[in-house]
Amino acid sequence: MSKLDIKGKGTMELSGGILHLRWKQGAYVGIDVAKAALEAISTLGQGARLPMLVEIQGVTHSAAARKVFPDPSSISRMALLGSSPVDRVIAMFRLPLLPVGFPVRYFTSPDKATEWLLEDSAESRK
Repeated sequence: MSKLDIKGKGTMELSGGILHLRWKQGAYVGIDVAKAALEAISTLGQGARLPMLVEIQGVTHSAAARKVFPDPSSISRMALLGSSPVDRVIAMFRLPLLPVGFPVRYFTSPDKATEWLLEDSAESRK
C-alpha cells in the first residue's frame, strides 16, 4: 500500500519516513476530503507521529476542513510546498490558523522541505 487515493482530490504515500500529500491542482478540500486524508494518515502512519510534506499549489480548503485537518496527534512537523506568490500568501495566512503541536513551514523547494522534515528524525537519533 504505497499510495492511497484521497477521494479523487489527491494522493498520499509514505516514503522515506515522510508522509507526502499531493493535492491535485485546483482541488477543493471539503470536510469529507479532509477526513479521508486523516484516514490515510492513520492507515499509512499506523499510530506513529510522522513528518508530512503537503503540496498546496492551487488548492482551497473549506473552513470545516481546516478545523479537522491536520491532526496534531499524527503529525510531527509539516512542510507546505507551493510554487507561486498566491500559494505563499495562502500559506502565510493559514499558518497561524493551523493546530498547535508541531512546527509548520512553507517552502518552494521540495529538496529543502524534505531536508527540514528529516531534521527532526536525525536529531531524535542522536
